Amino acid sequence: MVRYLLYFALLFYQAPNCGCEQKPEINVLAVVNGVKIARKELSIDTQTQVSLAQDTVIVARSRQLELKINDLLLEAEARRRGITTAKLLELEVISKVIPPTEAEAKAIYEQSQKPAQSFSSTRNSIIAQLKAERESLRARVFASSLRAGAKIAVSNQQVTPPTNEAELARVFANVNGVNITSSDIETSLLPLIFQVQQQVYILRKSDLDLRINDLLLEQEAKRLSTTPRALIEQHVNAAVPIVTEEQARAYYNANKAQLNRDFSSVKVMIMQYLMAQERQKVIAAYAEQLRKESAVQVYLTEPRPPRLRQLCCNLVD
Repeated sequence: MVRYLLYFALLFYQAPNCGCEQKPEINVLAVVNGVKIARKELSIDTQTQVSLAQDTVIVARSRQLELKINDLLLEAEARRRGITTAKLLELEVISKVIPPTEAEAKAIYEQSQKPAQSFSSTRNSIIAQLKAERESLRARVFASSLRAGAKIAVSNQQVTPPTNEAELARVFANVNGVNITSSDIETSLLPLIFQVQQQVYILRKSDLDLRINDLLLEQEAKRLSTTPRALIEQHVNAAVPIVTEEQARAYYNANKAQLNRDFSSVKVMIMQYLMAQERQKVIAAYAEQLRKESAVQVYLTEPRPPRLRQLCCNLVD
């Protein structure tokens, strides 16, 4: 029931433009023996994960204007004092943060509902988190003080990805006479956009590979007048090697620290895991054999690292 609700939600929901799809957008991801696999045919789970990944760019873009304003103010103040921005942050943020105490860290630890680890093993991470929170708060206070003495004009237009080269010149804010343009924002987002593009590519490729394999299996079963289940039994199940206790013990010895249990208590679990791995190897080999015997064209391409002027809308330099 939940799956169908997600399907209809995705069907009618118009997602905001993240500006992070590589151009040109490919709708047909692959053709298998003349049968097309479209992007919309990917699983609901994959589409949801892709949307969640792309949402990080949308959220980041909405915050980037404020960050760019703060950067300009910080650089101007550093120039006025004749120091670097790193030194300015050290003077006005880091040095003014009161270091967290052992007692404060212990109090945070004890407030947790069910501590899974001892205090000694989590102490450093708790103190680091408290320190980061205080530095973030102090940085916001310092940024507010810089804004109070600056001339800042912010446009009413929403910060959206550019759809053409002309829109790169849109001015979203002016800080003491310096414009912040769409080009400035998109350039700063390039590393995040490329990271999301890689994540989306992995999600889609994993799903697409499964769909290609399923389609090849169905086509081969039809050609041989049998069923996909029978083919799996013939070419996969019968070919999976038996995992021995010696193999399980070797795996246990190599991962004893992580397992943290006696071999006898995890032997069956390890053997099942190793058997599943062997099964996947056989399936992959059979799928590769079917691919070699078929006409398979894949149009999904791995994203390229951004060039200097290759912005979110994928303008070509």
